[in-house]
Amino acid sequence: MITEDSSPVSRLSHLALIACMFLTTASVGFLQPFVPLYLEASGLNRQQIGLVTGMGAGLAFLIQPLLGYLSDKFDTRRPLMSLAALMSGCAYLAYRGAHSLHAFLLLSALGTNGTFYLNAVGGVLVGRLIQGKRGGGGTYARYRVWGSVGYILVALLSGWLLSHRVAAHTGLTRSALDAIFTYGPLLFLAVALLAWLVPDARRGPEESPPGEKSAQAARLSANVRAFLLAYFLYQFSLYGASAYLSLFLKTLGASPLWITSVFASGVVCEVLIMTQVGHWTDRYGRRPALALAFVLMPLRLLAYIPASTPLWVLMVQTLHGLNFGIMGAIAVVFINDSTPPGGHGRAQARLAGVGGLAIALGPAVCGWLVQHAGMRTMFATMAGFGVLAALVFLTRVRESHPDAALPTQREGSKT
Repeated sequence: MITEDSSPVSRLSHLALIACMFLTTASVGFLQPFVPLYLEASGLNRQQIGLVTGMGAGLAFLIQPLLGYLSDKFDTRRPLMSLAALMSGCAYLAYRGAHSLHAFLLLSALGTNGTFYLNAVGGVLVGRLIQGKRGGGGTYARYRVWGSVGYILVALLSGWLLSHRVAAHTGLTRSALDAIFTYGPLLFLAVALLAWLVPDARRGPEESPPGEKSAQAARLSANVRAFLLAYFLYQFSLYGASAYLSLFLKTLGASPLWITSVFASGVVCEVLIMTQVGHWTDRYGRRPALALAFVLMPLRLLAYIPASTPLWVLMVQTLHGLNFGIMGAIAVVFINDSTPPGGHGRAQARLAGVGGLAIALGPAVCGWLVQHAGMRTMFATMAGFGVLAALVFLTRVRESHPDAALPTQREGSKT
């Protein structure tokens, strides 16, 4: 078990948290491959697809910090989790009734922001559980890896079921894709119920209230800002390009099952990495693992360019294990390391907001590039932004983990 507390109530709470993280990331298993295809089947061009994909994520830059502030101020996360899950579920259920660009913009904004909050709050809840204890990387990774398992199952199941509908509807038509947005959003409704059972530890009397700035927070702020800049560029390039990966696969003749298998292959590798990287960074620090993810990402984008078959793309996609397998867990832990416990909600919301802004601008820019210059030019351009992200990280971001085995890179070594 993840925690030493084995009381029935505590055990139920921890299982509820695992289930929420499982279902939240499982929902991405149908959203990531099929939202772009559904929008295209609804008559949107690729530039409009980028706008819809990015609009909701862009609003996250404004909305997520507010949600984080409220969760810290009232020191509770369950009500906001349930509300966010209901909002996302209803928004994606309503996709079937949307027929205009404006309708998809509104629904995607609601659905994306609910999903962003659910992902961010997982890091907060785990941070509250382990406050004052060592092993934060390993503990968070053990929770988060269940989300990746959920993604794999839902992605493969969606692709398998859709393959039969595509055969009946002669192609990836909107009618064939409707089933995805009938059953997939029910995952969010399950999260809305389970959210009331998750462990939601209250702030202790020794912790600083959210409005009080500590010396530690001030000292870490420059390092956090540098990390957020690198993180923005990383998300901008990787997820801007990834928004068009299913459309790229379609041009290569991939079936629905092939499309979901490509995405799932990366997440299988992600699971293998995530089960080990948390413990490794607890011992050696967050910075070496994060550096590997930053350096590898632009190489991965360049490797898509010569692809001529879905199999090539699948092989490149396995590198996602060394991208999100590291970044998805360790970025969250880096922020928890760098923030006093009373401010975890706002800090994780800030990370989600920066990521949201990047994921908003990335697909919009990539949509313009795809529309006017083609897929391969888009991949090359985003690789350039990835190189810039790596340079910012390597030259400006220092270690956040105080017990890392590389003392020369500890936070505060440069004064």
